[in-house]
Amino acid sequence: MPNANYIFIFQISAYDPDRLLPQVRKALEKRTELLSRKRFPRMWKFTDACNGMVVGRKKSRLRTRILSGLCLALGIFLFVPGLMEPQSLLAPLIAGALAIGIGIGGLWRSRKRKHRKDPFDQPARALLAGKDAIAAEAGFSAAFSEEGMALSAPNADALYIPYSEFECAVETEDLLLFVYGDRVTLLQKADLTAGTIDAFRAFISGKVPAFHAVAA
Repeated sequence: MPNANYIFIFQISAYDPDRLLPQVRKALEKRTELLSRKRFPRMWKFTDACNGMVVGRKKSRLRTRILSGLCLALGIFLFVPGLMEPQSLLAPLIAGALAIGIGIGGLWRSRKRKHRKDPFDQPARALLAGKDAIAAEAGFSAAFSEEGMALSAPNADALYIPYSEFECAVETEDLLLFVYGDRVTLLQKADLTAGTIDAFRAFISGKVPAFHAVAA
């Protein structure tokens, strides 16, 4: 590890897995997106172009539900009298049946889908469990210099990672996630003991080009 003057130091403390789990999921999801964007730029160009339709789709779903409900009500209004006198009210009977079918079909198509299990839930839980086990032992720290990051543990040599090896960095409300090689370092903002978060954000964004923030 090269000699360096560390500007920012995190003294690692215990994690709260239940509180931090949603943020870790989002950070891992963002990291996967960044990797996918790098590998499939054309696909993401198309995806980004379609993203503007999401809000419109939500409004369209509400409009479909309203119109389908009205269509169902109108269908019942026409169908019941036609059912009572099918010979003289054959046209309202048929129109009512069609309207009921259209209304039910529209309500079915516009229903809310059940949320699928988050594929990032299990990796996030495993990551938090591992980091919390490490944090249970005192003396772990992460320090940042102009050249890279050093991870220190009690009774062990420090692990030094130059910024050139960083794949990406993701910031959430309370966390900072760093990916390098096949490893992940997860730091809590509250553990920063030297420097400020605003200064660190400005610093690390200049060292790791793939630095992104995600909503909590």
